[in-house]
Amino acid sequence: MAKWTVEHLLETDPQDFEVLLSQLFSKMGYHTELTQYSRDKGIDLVIRIENFGLVHTWNVQAKRYSNPVGVKDIREYSSIRYRDHVDGVIIVTSSSFTKEAIEEAEQHNLKLIDGYLLTEMLNHYLTDECANSGLHHENNSSPKNEENNAGAILKKGEQVLANETVILGNEKLILSITNKNIFLKRVSTGLFSKRSDIEERIELKNLLGMHCEPGRIILVTGNKKLKLYPLSSKKIQVIEETLESMRPEYVRGEHLIISSRNGTELTLLTNKRLIVLDISENTELDIPNKKIVGVELKGGFLKKEQLIISEDSGNMKKHSLMVENPAKWKEFIEQCVRTV
Repeated sequence: MAKWTVEHLLETDPQDFEVLLSQLFSKMGYHTELTQYSRDKGIDLVIRIENFGLVHTWNVQAKRYSNPVGVKDIREYSSIRYRDHVDGVIIVTSSSFTKEAIEEAEQHNLKLIDGYLLTEMLNHYLTDECANSGLHHENNSSPKNEENNAGAILKKGEQVLANETVILGNEKLILSITNKNIFLKRVSTGLFSKRSDIEERIELKNLLGMHCEPGRIILVTGNKKLKLYPLSSKKIQVIEETLESMRPEYVRGEHLIISSRNGTELTLLTNKRLIVLDISENTELDIPNKKIVGVELKGGFLKKEQLIISEDSGNMKKHSLMVENPAKWKEFIEQCVRTV
């Protein structure tokens, strides 16, 4: 049976290493959350566990190094525990820690996991992933070639416009955009792939639009029931520009006008309705534009301005929404209601 070794870890890229740690802690019973690569504020992973109503949270920093981690790196993360109000900080490396680094970590109650301990943990919890990783085989084909030959059969006139690596949840995938479809595919030679496989196919005509943030994009798809695809990537701008260039293909029916995120809550305005979704896709509010009879701004000065929506569904209802730039939202909603 194949076993994890430090050499395996050094063959991964840093982003793969973070995903591997996320899967490891998840297997150990933790809820894991990979941070956005463009603004992780010094942490790569947040892990949480709850027992009998008590919640414990740790920040995890990944160091896919070949050389020992020194005291300078340890000092850099010594204040994160207090800054983020977490129970502790864990630094995980594929190599080792210097004597000074270990002493510094003890002073600040930082937990250290070196390459030797990490491989023991991986061999205990993720043995199947090692067997299917392909890292222990020689002459692996390059990921670049796999991206171009990853199993999607293109129809006549269909052309690939972009192939980019993305993270969806804790899984590394390839996002392939054509002039007709969006494919999400497993990385056939990556750490966690058992075979080359298409996970999802989204027809461009079913794409309502996208909510964009630094390092992250949320694809909004579907008809009556919406589906969200929160994707993180180092090439978000490329993905955004490619999809924007295909906008004429998906604005023929219902399409996204404006969006705003407040924590886990995503507010969307399309040319047909106003929707508030939890990121887990639980619909909290879905109002057809034709039932919106009023929109006003409330608050301001010392209080954060809110958007107040009046809905006539047989009886009058008022909904308070927290969005970025409420005045802009008010203008767009009024335009959509007038054109119904």
